[in-house]
Amino acid sequence: MLVDGSKGITISTLFNNEIITLDDSLEWSIWLKNVRDVADNTRRTFMKSMERFWIWSLYNPVGFDEKFPSYQARYRESLRNGFKITELVKDEEFGGELEVEISSCSPLQKITINKEIAGINSYFYFTEEHDLLYDHRFINHLYEKQRNAKSFLSGIQIKKSGLALEAFGQKIKYLPSYKIPKNNQTEKWFPMELFDTLLEVSKPRERLIFLLCGACSARIGQALNLTLYDIDYEEQEVWLLDPKSDNTDVYGNKRRIWLKDDYKIDMSEEDHQHNTADLQFKYPIPFSHGPLFWINEEKYKTLFFNTLQEYQKSDTYMPEMIRHPKHPFLFTTKNGKRVHARETLTRLKSSIRKAVKKMNYPKDISNLGLHSLRHMFGHAMAEIYARVGDDSLIAITKDAMGHANMDSTMIYFNISSDTKRATIKRLTQDIHSKSMINA
Repeated sequence: MLVDGSKGITISTLFNNEIITLDDSLEWSIWLKNVRDVADNTRRTFMKSMERFWIWSLYNPVGFDEKFPSYQARYRESLRNGFKITELVKDEEFGGELEVEISSCSPLQKITINKEIAGINSYFYFTEEHDLLYDHRFINHLYEKQRNAKSFLSGIQIKKSGLALEAFGQKIKYLPSYKIPKNNQTEKWFPMELFDTLLEVSKPRERLIFLLCGACSARIGQALNLTLYDIDYEEQEVWLLDPKSDNTDVYGNKRRIWLKDDYKIDMSEEDHQHNTADLQFKYPIPFSHGPLFWINEEKYKTLFFNTLQEYQKSDTYMPEMIRHPKHPFLFTTKNGKRVHARETLTRLKSSIRKAVKKMNYPKDISNLGLHSLRHMFGHAMAEIYARVGDDSLIAITKDAMGHANMDSTMIYFNISSDTKRATIKRLTQDIHSKSMINA
């Protein structure tokens, strides 16, 4: 089980009526949070993966001269097929023995297994980086006694030298990930020609979210963190701020402190209702602190502010003053709770089906998700660039999408073949027209 403490999370389990702890699990959890800067839910997922592997290894002895990748491959196969670990325990009251389930796992898909292995490998990377592989630190004393019969973690002869030279060779090797076939969806961006119809068939709340993601390039977690006080009605601007940051809003308040002081929302609490996995902000948008960019300000910004009034009069919106507990976030359910990504995705899928039917759209876009709207923004900016050739659009796109690295932006500027053909045709016609005039 994962035990939350004031400093971090510890992996512990009950074995032979004694609570035992995976050494360095607390330090690993701190490292994941402070050094690797992973989201809290990702950290818990990694630690759950390591806990599952640790318990499995107790009941599956290492083979003679078995290397770590081979042992992981055995575990991976167990995840693929599913497993249940049971143990016979003496029944003191009635005599005899009872079969108790220690751990179990339903069969997992390859993509999920890759995530499990990534979590496990993270633990070993941590111990390698910090040179923590010592006989009596790394191997729990209880498992040390069972070295020859039980866990791989306690069955190998670990020495201080570079991650157990004798066990792993000169350099540790990890099990490679399963190769997952790529999605058959050829286009990753939502088609711009269908965007207006999507907005038309969507309800006001979803229309606002789709506008933030598509017309402004917001990630869904960022869009869902929009508050009532990030909308400047006078200047017609919209801001998105990370709730865990000290970025200031339009009123000069630092976001993290403001949430704690005015709403008693502590974003450092891992299990807080406002700190779930799909509400993670992660990166600033735009990259430079400022209001959101729009693909077409006159069209989509106007639609946003008109829809905002419509949404606040709808039955899906609950005013801040009657929410319990009180919070400032714009997108709510009928009972005032936060809207989450999963239900928004369901609404998107429904709206896509309606838009496709209404437009009689020929392509299959059923696999597109919320992030395809953000991709649409980048692709649309690249298409504009292809037509006007203004290099400043690349820098604007980088800032608008919150990219720290230009390489991320340039992915969108690999202009589509249709645009290339259209551009060549347009330029050829221009040249021909000029030739006719000069003749």
